[in-house]
Amino acid sequence: MKNFGEIFKKFRESRGLRLKDVANAGISTSQLSRFEKGETDLTISKFMLILDVINMPIDEFMYAVHDFHRDELNELLSKVRHFVSTRDVEGMKKLLYSQMEAEEKREKFHQINIILLKIRLQDLSGENYYDEKDLENLTDYLFSVEYWGYYELLIFSNTLDVLKHDVFMVLAREMSRRSDFYKEIPTNRRLISTMLLNAYITCIERQNLMDALYFEKQLKQCFFIETEIYERLVFLYAQNLYRYRKTGSKLAIIEMKKCIGAMKLSGSDHLAQTYEGHLKKMLTENG
Repeated sequence: MKNFGEIFKKFRESRGLRLKDVANAGISTSQLSRFEKGETDLTISKFMLILDVINMPIDEFMYAVHDFHRDELNELLSKVRHFVSTRDVEGMKKLLYSQMEAEEKREKFHQINIILLKIRLQDLSGENYYDEKDLENLTDYLFSVEYWGYYELLIFSNTLDVLKHDVFMVLAREMSRRSDFYKEIPTNRRLISTMLLNAYITCIERQNLMDALYFEKQLKQCFFIETEIYERLVFLYAQNLYRYRKTGSKLAIIEMKKCIGAMKLSGSDHLAQTYEGHLKKMLTENG
């Protein structure tokens, strides 16, 4: 378990807990001591047990294991969001090429990450980077995973806008079933909400308004709490986008602009610019 024991010891001691405070019927003091020294490993069940004793979530522990950096995909997505918001095509190209040259390029997950980068770069630059084979590999992977976790939710949420509509709808419905067992995890719950928002807007953009209603219903069941300001604003923006697409209402445009104004007021300037561009595109398409 790499340096898990050493890191566990630091957190145990920082909480003022002794070895015997953590040890119980499931693990002896000597076994725990050897684990902390790196002399032995623990089974997953015992490891989860001692994390529970020191009141530490597994995702927080793994963040420490990665030297307080996010996992590779989140690091990539952070860079992608930055390049997209600043319209930095060259930065995105360099990121893609660096990933394609990496030693892990033959690994399945690394290949999926590269497909994601190609999709987002093509959307940003207008140049061709991904092909039908890439989309086939992506959808094959998503269909092959019985229970979707954080990784699959992130991948689907960031690529759903380029999938064929029938495939996208099947995967979206399957997503609810395959990730249901993670919905009580706060991070995954918010990620599912983001995916549903992206899917809702994608359906409206494609004029598939009946399918959009499916996602609106799912989103209403999310019960966004007051601190989830981003989700509330985007949902309100999307609801008015639906209204505009269906009726051409000028009041809906005003409401969408209010949502963008709230983003600016909160200092989310790049986010506001993204939705301003999106609104401008929708108004142009509607003539």
